[in-house]
Amino acid sequence: MNILKAYSMNGKKVVDSREVADMVERDHKELLKSIRRYIGYLNEGEIPPVDFFIETSYKDSKGEERPNFLITKKGCDMIANKLTGRKGTLFTAAYVTAFEDMTEQLTSNRIAPQVSPGGVARLIDSTRRILLESGSTPQDVRQMAKELYQTWNVPVPTPLQTSSQLNLFSDECRQMIGEG
Repeated sequence: MNILKAYSMNGKKVVDSREVADMVERDHKELLKSIRRYIGYLNEGEIPPVDFFIETSYKDSKGEERPNFLITKKGCDMIANKLTGRKGTLFTAAYVTAFEDMTEQLTSNRIAPQVSPGGVARLIDSTRRILLESGSTPQDVRQMAKELYQTWNVPVPTPLQTSSQLNLFSDECRQMIGEG
């Protein structure tokens, strides 16, 4: 089975129409005609075609500019829905796998920025002030602080882990967040 390679283009995961044409054993020019027809239908229905197909170009082996499309998962769904039998099954399996791999790669490569406990403390303190000035309850502030600790992988202080009220102005609390 051929393997499609999905990649990120301006925040969208896409595959190359040339690879799709190879995958479905179709001439690239014929696939381009079908895509242009789909785009016409989408335009008639006032559906943004860019959510499915992104027109682009590439340079061939002679250095000449040739038309091409980057195809989103929605576009692959549309193409796959027109295919049946072996070709349709193999293409669907390939594009689903490619997009899942791309999603996994994008999410696994995220590295949380390094932040000091003092930085978290300052973030919590300024967010606390903003919340209180905007009329939030102490429970809202407590929940925000707990979420910020969790977001930055800082151990959540025991008073924040319990449901009892926490006075964020107390010396004990200020000590916990590094202000004391």
